[in-house]
Order: sequence, then C-alpha cells, then structure tokens
Amino acid sequence: MKSSIQSQTQDVEMQADFGYALATFEQPPNKSDYIQSFTANYIRRHALFSNFNRYTSIIWNFMRFCTPSEVTFEGLDAVCMFTSLSFFIDDQTAHDDLAYLERYQTLINGLRLPKTSSEQALFELLQHAKKLSQLHQISSASFRQHLLNYIAAQRWERNLLNMDQACFTVEDYQRYRPDAIALLPYLALLKLAENIDDSPFKPLQRSRLLFMEQLATRIAYLDNDLYSWRSEQNEPTALNLVKVFKENLALSWEESFQEVYAFRNATVERYLQNREEALNEDNTRTYALTE
Repeated sequence: MKSSIQSQTQDVEMQADFGYALATFEQPPNKSDYIQSFTANYIRRHALFSNFNRYTSIIWNFMRFCTPSEVTFEGLDAVCMFTSLSFFIDDQTAHDDLAYLERYQTLINGLRLPKTSSEQALFELLQHAKKLSQLHQISSASFRQHLLNYIAAQRWERNLLNMDQACFTVEDYQRYRPDAIALLPYLALLKLAENIDDSPFKPLQRSRLLFMEQLATRIAYLDNDLYSWRSEQNEPTALNLVKVFKENLALSWEESFQEVYAFRNATVERYLQNREEALNEDNTRTYALTE
C-alpha cells in the first residue's frame, strides 16, 4: 500500500489527492445570513477578538460550509458560540498565561461565576446547553466532559511553550490530539441541540456509534496535520503527526508524510466499513419488523 501511495504523491504536496469524496455542506441563504448576524453579535458583546471583522468572517465561512444544512437555529446558536470560543482559545496561544483556562474549568464545573468577558461568553454557552438539555430531556454531561477534555488538552499543549526544543512523543500525540481538535465537544453539543439521543440503542450499537465518532475525529485531525505540516514543521510545539513521526521514528519528511497519509486512508476505510455494517444492521432490523 505504501508504494502505491508514494507513486501518487512523489513531491509530497500539501494539497494531496486523498481519493475520497467526503461530505460537503453549504447553508441556505437564510441560515447563512443568520450565522453571520449571530456570530457578529456574540463576538461583539463579549469582545472576543481585537480584529472583529477578520474573525467574524473566518467563523462565518467555517460555519457556512462545515455544518449540515438541516441543523436547527437553536443548534446553530450553540455551535456558533462554541466555534467562536474555540477560535478565541486558539488565538491566545502566543500570549496567554494559562490562568484563564483554569478558570474556564472551574466555571464549567459550576465552582465559580463568570467575571471576564470571555468567561461571560463561555457561561452563555453553558446556559444554552443547559436549556437544550432541559428541552430535550437529554443530559448535557457528555458535552461538558468533552469540553473539559478539550481545555485540559489545550493547557497541556500550552505548557510546552515554556520549554526549550519541546518535542511531542507518539504517546503524547495519541493521548492529547483527539481532544485538542475540539471536534468531540462540537459533536456532543450538536447532538444535544438536535435532540439526538443514543440511550435507546443497545450497548453494542452505542459502542459502534461511539467508535465511529472517534474515527471521524481521527480523520479530521489527520487531514488537518497533512494539510498544515509544512507551516508547522519549524514550530517546536506543533502537535502534528507528520512532525511527530519524523522526530520520533527517524524518518524523512516525505517518509513521515506517507506514513500519516496511509494511516489516514486506512482510518477512512475503517469508518466506511463500520458505517456500512451499521446501515445493514438497521435495514435488517427494519425488514424483520415489517415481516
């Protein structure tokens, strides 16, 4: 498999042809306008960014093309708030003291009230999640836990900014990368907002759905690593698997890229296989009920 992948990407371009037609989204005009208005209002009220116009545009375009068009307006409110906060946290990388992340954790755990503007933004998101939980009679515990995991991963990664020649091990990457990308809290919040409750499923079915979420998250962060490795290769604390493989496995940049590329495609195949099996199980169950 490796030789075939190498023949497709001899020059190791960032824009690799992954060979899979993944889902793409675009919000209809009314929802697109709503996203822009809501995001701008949320960012302005909580003074999240000094460059207001730039980040409003970035988040608006991200939400337009990365959120299913079927999402309700309440769901859009939730994910717009979370996405804005995740961009804010990422924007603080070069000049934060980590204290605000610790305060976020105590706020999520209900141990304090918000004081700063960004804490007010987080508190508004938590209150919205609580409202959705009460509306749909679904616990928000999963979202809160994933949110805590995301912030913990951010704190760990930022701690290395103070170390000279910081180098992530493969074990570090496996432990922290899934939470650092923020997709798991995003999915948990989306499920809460859209009244998607997996509790009626049997344990084996729930395990498969959870595994598919983990595979989808892995695909997302591997795609991110494959597209951004060039810009991150000289950053000492870049949590990028191409860089991690090169520094830990004594590979060249090209060899490391190919290893990650193969791992990404194998993960997609595994996701598609599980999706097909899950759909077949559902079709079999429906057929049995109608006989």
